[in-house]
Amino acid sequence: MVLIAFTIAVALFFGLQQLTFPVVLANVLLGIAVAGLLGFLGSGWAMVGLAVAFFGGPLATKFLLVGAQLSIPTWFMALIAGWTLGALARRYVDRGLPGRDQLSGPALQWWIRGRRYVQNAPTATQVEAKIRALDGRERTLVIVTDRDRQINICGDARRDLIVFRTEDVTDDERWELPLGGKVDESDVVEIAMGNVFAPVARGLTLNVGSALKIVEAFLSNKRVEGIAGTWRGGDVLTVRPSLP
Repeated sequence: MVLIAFTIAVALFFGLQQLTFPVVLANVLLGIAVAGLLGFLGSGWAMVGLAVAFFGGPLATKFLLVGAQLSIPTWFMALIAGWTLGALARRYVDRGLPGRDQLSGPALQWWIRGRRYVQNAPTATQVEAKIRALDGRERTLVIVTDRDRQINICGDARRDLIVFRTEDVTDDERWELPLGGKVDESDVVEIAMGNVFAPVARGLTLNVGSALKIVEAFLSNKRVEGIAGTWRGGDVLTVRPSLP
């Protein structure tokens, strides 16, 4: 808003050095209306339209609109103010809409040495490649989100993986942990989960083949039980990975 007010003031200042107030005001309002509409649309073609308006306005008043008066500095500043106003209006209208990741379908996230990477609308092959690349050291976590659905895969693909999934991340009780065997608290294995290492019962872990079947089902909007069943409920969050 400060930029809009400033550019309008500058537009009026320069315009009044050349033209009368009614003409300058008409220049400003027309420029704001044209650029405001383009800024509200906000597409690549809108940028082209803005460029055309920048140069087309002065050319039109000189060669086409007989008797029309236009202050070029005023026109340019009015277009800047209008574009900014249109962009703000678009942002206000779009408030509360889902983000781009949600609109484009599933999003794949993975971490390398604590740095997060994102791939929108990944293929099953891309997801599998990231899971197989988990090494329990520099690559320890892969996440796939699909609106409220989410699946987390942690660990070392050559040894043990642990998989967490949910159909609704807003409901703690809907988290699930597919089991790879009988859960014996005395038989534990250390698993890298995000940015932490934690000892977990070996029965909570899966081999890479079993983990991939569960992920494949998730991507197909299906559900597959673990080899030894599935642990469900809020208690799953007690071993859920700590995100970097």
